[in-house]
Amino acid sequence: MKCLKNIVLSWLAAFVLAGCSVSVPKDFEREARCPNVKPDYTATVIPCNIAPLNFVVQEDGEVCVVEVLPQKGEPLVVGGDGMEVRIPKDEWRKMLQENVGNELKYNIYVSKDGKWKLFDSFVNKVVSDSIDKYLTYRLIEPSYMGTGEIGVYQYDLEEAEEKPIFTNHRYRKDPNIRSQKCVNCHTSQKNKPENKMFYFRGPNGGLLLTYNGKTTKLNTKAGDMYASTVYPAWHPSLPFIAFSSNEIWQAFMTKDKCKIEPYDAKSDLVLYDIEKNEITSIQKTKGVQETNPAWSPDGKYLYFNSSDSSIAKGVYQMKYDIKRISFNPEDKSWGEVEMVYHATKQDSSATFARVSGNYMVFCKCLYGTSIQTNKSSDLWLMNLETKECRSLTEINSPESESYHDWSLNGRWILFTSRRQDGNYARPYFAYFDRDGKAYKPFVIPHEDPKHDDNLIKNYNVTEFSTSPVLVSQSEFEKVISEPIVNATYGSPIDESFDGQSGASQLSR
Repeated sequence: MKCLKNIVLSWLAAFVLAGCSVSVPKDFEREARCPNVKPDYTATVIPCNIAPLNFVVQEDGEVCVVEVLPQKGEPLVVGGDGMEVRIPKDEWRKMLQENVGNELKYNIYVSKDGKWKLFDSFVNKVVSDSIDKYLTYRLIEPSYMGTGEIGVYQYDLEEAEEKPIFTNHRYRKDPNIRSQKCVNCHTSQKNKPENKMFYFRGPNGGLLLTYNGKTTKLNTKAGDMYASTVYPAWHPSLPFIAFSSNEIWQAFMTKDKCKIEPYDAKSDLVLYDIEKNEITSIQKTKGVQETNPAWSPDGKYLYFNSSDSSIAKGVYQMKYDIKRISFNPEDKSWGEVEMVYHATKQDSSATFARVSGNYMVFCKCLYGTSIQTNKSSDLWLMNLETKECRSLTEINSPESESYHDWSLNGRWILFTSRRQDGNYARPYFAYFDRDGKAYKPFVIPHEDPKHDDNLIKNYNVTEFSTSPVLVSQSEFEKVISEPIVNATYGSPIDESFDGQSGASQLSR
């Protein structure tokens, strides 16, 4: 009988909340603590143009009501579908626009057995600094074979809508055949995001480059390069892409919690001139690995990782410094290499330098440069003027932090983290103010707040963009079926380098 009573009460509460108008309960008890909500959108700073921060109230109850009290305008009252809260887009957008610079106060009421409970409120601060409208990323299954479903996607952060740019689903004919059909290493030009590139690793594959409205399939292994290009970095405004050329091996761990460690047997830096279709050398050193290039916002410097560690010492001994080299676009000449962050002097490794204004964010870890599964990887901040450096404790967690990017206005830091469960990487955003302080990060919002709980894929290589990708998958597929264009080589041949294949290899 009690069970039937509870069912009826729950049904009545849901019926009331499903009506056109939801009212705040008048009779309730107070719970002197903040409610548990997932995702955790409590006590953070949010942009004025973000999609609704929908969540699930993780408290013992049957139904909930959320009251959002802005400092300006009318309160927004939302009835949960059970304990799941989805905020209407139009009302949310209006409330954000009216409350730039103000706080939103959240009151959460939970009902069980017909009795309501009100938890302590929490607030979010709305800032005028907007976030870049689009996010691009790769979704990849937690597997180390090339037969999984992999794709590059674009996400509208204002509408919470995802659109595929290119996926390999049409090329996965036989999952038992271990032929590589990977889609990876996507990036766009920061100031001209309509220019984009990614690799399709499979039959008739190559580098798919969209530049000035034309898409081309390229082979960028030229001259005496021992491997093709791998990690890219568009010049902010000119028709140049810096690449690392890597011979990548993989170490599979038996005891370490980091299940896999990709590492470089060899790696150098090259520059691709799009208009000339020409590859030239930037850093070509035997016994030293240079990788992960990244331009300064003005395009005058190229930052990169450098290591003279030998793989014979073992993966855990491979440590990298962050260096940079000046660039003259007139004749594509390079200056002297400068040390930016001497991590190896501290018996650690630094990687993925990303610069905005006077600040550089990078990953610091115990070893290596592929830090997406390395639990020791944290985000660090360097003031390039004062050389002051510190851990971004406002952002970091006990799990791996990696794949970060700056918004175009320099006020938002994007990064991926495995903090939710230690296994799956999710995109997070943190506000970065004009005094160099970062704030509590929040995870990517979805219309369905349980979306990422049910997603058994990793977000990989997340990157901001201010405009959408206009080329369709069918257009990319048409280019894949066409003959490949071979890049020319504009640097002297060095006979001391052999012509080994650049294909990824298992360590042996």
